[in-house]
Amino acid sequence: MSNTADPSFREAKERQGGPQVSTADLFRLDGRTIIITGGAGYLGIQAAETVLEAGGHVVCLDVVPRPPPGPWAHLEQVAAQRELTVLFRQLDLTQADAVNQAFADLSPQLRCPIRGLVACAGVSDNDPAVNFSIERFRRLMEINVIGTFAAAKAVAAELQRTNLNGSMVLVASMSGSVVNKGVDTAAYNTSKSGVLQLARSLAAEWGSRKGMPLIRVNTLSPGYIRTPATAEALQKPGMENQWVGDNMLYRLSSVDEFRGPILFLLSDASSFMTAADLRVDGGHCAW
Repeated sequence: MSNTADPSFREAKERQGGPQVSTADLFRLDGRTIIITGGAGYLGIQAAETVLEAGGHVVCLDVVPRPPPGPWAHLEQVAAQRELTVLFRQLDLTQADAVNQAFADLSPQLRCPIRGLVACAGVSDNDPAVNFSIERFRRLMEINVIGTFAAAKAVAAELQRTNLNGSMVLVASMSGSVVNKGVDTAAYNTSKSGVLQLARSLAAEWGSRKGMPLIRVNTLSPGYIRTPATAEALQKPGMENQWVGDNMLYRLSSVDEFRGPILFLLSDASSFMTAADLRVDGGHCAW
């Protein structure tokens, strides 16, 4: 187990005036279990493999009954090769009682304590605002904002119970900071802006409050990602050219390009970073 898992790691480093571990070890997650919501989705699967490759155990939570068989078999193989565990549990994060029960059931099964969260669970929806029903707007807020809060709250409660430090990565979007051209996504944009403010607010509470361990909370804001989920939007005439032309790298991202940012935010490599947003958008928002 890396000595970065010790809560006194940073204090010892400051007292002794020098680095305690190698740069490579700063990115290790040994001895930690990481919760991943939306764990059956494209980004969730990539996050899970990233955690496993960095030495951490994984629990994937998702509203779907089971993860995709091919990618999940691969994750199980990666875990077995490293003598780690990867678990899946169906969970609707908008149901408070179900969330509490899930964490109560999971804790005894874990080989290592929960030390982090990657909150990938979220949905999108689009239509002109005048045609967008209150029910659809409420659904986006419940899943993207309240569901993210429920996961963060449950992980924080577990960290408080074990008195261990942790790191949370809440997946927002560049759409929380800007309005996307060519698509009508007022509700989605609003929800992702809410995730940004949620992270800052939680970081303020959990970074300095007595009675709580140190919990860093940051957001990751992806730009456009090429996945089957975006394929329909890209069929709109001119949409791909517009999306590609709106960033400085003149292409869409692939989901695997978020492995590095997720690992950085989860690990002790980002130990002095909290309440920040890491925007990985190809320069879209910098024009």
